[in-house]
Amino acid sequence: MIIDLVYGTRPNLIKAAALYLTWWERRDDLPFTLRLIDTGQHWDPALSEGLRFSLGIPAPEIRLGIGQPGNNRSTLVQNADDAYCRVLDQSLPQATIVIGDVNGSLGVARAARRHSIFLIHLEAGLRGGFDAIAEEANRTEIDILCDMHWAPDETAANNLRKEGIDAKGIQNVGNIIIDAMLRFGGTNIPIDPSSPGTGPVLLTLHRAENIDNLVRLSSIVNAIVDLARETQIVWPLHHRAQESLVKSGLWRRIRDAENIKVTSPMLYPDFLSVLFHARYVITDSGGMIDECAWLGKAGCILRPTTERPTALSASALEICEPEDLVKKAASLFEVKMPPFPFRPAGWDGKAAGRMLDTLIPFVR
Repeated sequence: MIIDLVYGTRPNLIKAAALYLTWWERRDDLPFTLRLIDTGQHWDPALSEGLRFSLGIPAPEIRLGIGQPGNNRSTLVQNADDAYCRVLDQSLPQATIVIGDVNGSLGVARAARRHSIFLIHLEAGLRGGFDAIAEEANRTEIDILCDMHWAPDETAANNLRKEGIDAKGIQNVGNIIIDAMLRFGGTNIPIDPSSPGTGPVLLTLHRAENIDNLVRLSSIVNAIVDLARETQIVWPLHHRAQESLVKSGLWRRIRDAENIKVTSPMLYPDFLSVLFHARYVITDSGGMIDECAWLGKAGCILRPTTERPTALSASALEICEPEDLVKKAASLFEVKMPPFPFRPAGWDGKAAGRMLDTLIPFVR
């Protein structure tokens, strides 16, 4: 039995690797094979092939090749739909697993539904409350299309029930991000952090709402430059963020700031090391909310809302607008003891195993 495991962006490759390696360790006892498929939405080697190699998973059996510089959302979704349809015309799997809320996942989900393939959503039920945002529209449509929903926590599972999703298809399996962090972080991830980090502030920025809006991006850059006068900042720079900085003329301000160290996107184990040692974080990443909450890491979230409200409310992370960033970040720098880690049921590094277990009755 073949089950397609589809990824295509850096965050989803990390989650797919955690699931795939768990399957590989149990493959002799499981009645199905996972077939890796890369949509190619992230085509930069640092976000794709270099990262895959560092995580220790094999090359994908199929590459859809949807990602090209300048492709917009609708093009990426349609390219993924068309490319996966061609795959399904040649070779039908028993089921297809799509991850998260990215454009490639939606396109693949649409193709799978038209071919009557049993469809599974990893990270189902996350809701941010802003339907106009592309990611929210993607995750909502994917959940409508899917047959099985792997929710990371009870809040996500409840969201699905409220939307009328059949409860028989909802599985609260836990958070695969924690699996990935524990598997790939090694000794960099302590079970019980005893003190706040003393390293540089870790900054990540990639969401369109921040980097495509010149006024907002300029305000963020102003705040980051101001913060850099008092503390060191490490910024693994996403290629889309760099393009926006260059086009807007803001790149020079970042380049010339003495305390801002810009790096290329980091391999995940290296990133986790920087994350753990960071004094605090500034980010617009959803996945980092879960990582920081589990670690007890404080930080500022540069978004008006998040699809992970439970982790946010239980952690030392704060929603922050660019104009408030300097003040809020300064208060975080004064924290002497780490916040209490947020570790609910299912955030135990065993979510991948529970996911695989839900498939056994289905394929037999």
